[in-house]
Amino acid sequence: MHIGITGGRGTLGKILQAQLSAAGRTHSSFPGDVCRPEELRAWLRAGEFDAIVHFAALVPTQSVQANPARAFQVNVGGTANLVAELGALERKPWLFYASSSHVYRPQSAPIDEAAPVSPINPYGLSKRLGEQVVEASAAAAGVPACIGRIFSFYHPSQTGTFLYPALQRRFATEDLSQPFRLFGAEDVRDLSLADDLVAKVVALMAKRATGLVNIGSGRGTQISDFVQSLAPRRLQIVNASEGPATSLVADTARLRQLLGA
Repeated sequence: MHIGITGGRGTLGKILQAQLSAAGRTHSSFPGDVCRPEELRAWLRAGEFDAIVHFAALVPTQSVQANPARAFQVNVGGTANLVAELGALERKPWLFYASSSHVYRPQSAPIDEAAPVSPINPYGLSKRLGEQVVEASAAAAGVPACIGRIFSFYHPSQTGTFLYPALQRRFATEDLSQPFRLFGAEDVRDLSLADDLVAKVVALMAKRATGLVNIGSGRGTQISDFVQSLAPRRLQIVNASEGPATSLVADTARLRQLLGA
């Protein structure tokens, strides 16, 4: 099986390449810009892929908030370009589209795939629109597709404004004997090590699963507990957020069914 990856320079893309290499599977990371159909076309025709994992996206919240139009270009337009070019191939590979739990609104109970979608930020909206592109066009183009709604993850290789690297910077620079102000301290999230989520994507690929599926641990973790688990000493965590705590946890029943777990 020869696998193509968009977004190969991101955290999930790098982990996927490492896992595929360890399993002896051949793969190729798209080196171009998904907003340029001609670059996608050349890569796809040369690759003769059996599966495509579409991770390419503009993700950091600050980047999306600063330039939502660019996020829509990449996350929606780039997805449309990819599906169109896949549809033009004589032999159609299986497609995995990496969506996000941000398409949901937080709720107290675990969220299944039939829950209403109502993105509360531009990133979530861009991923939901990307889902709609796949839903409306992949089947019509003869492309078998799986839409994976990926819940929260962390990894030591992350950089920038994501939670894990932001915490590491704070641990290294702040006086941890003082109260540790933390936004969203009481919120509950479905947090997984990125390697575990990528392994589930690989397993879905082996099954050539189709349709919507939540990808997470199915377990909720309070953010303050997660932060404390990483800290080098006991913290005096102070919730810096106003308003009620929120919860965003995956119901993973369909994932377990698809994987036979």
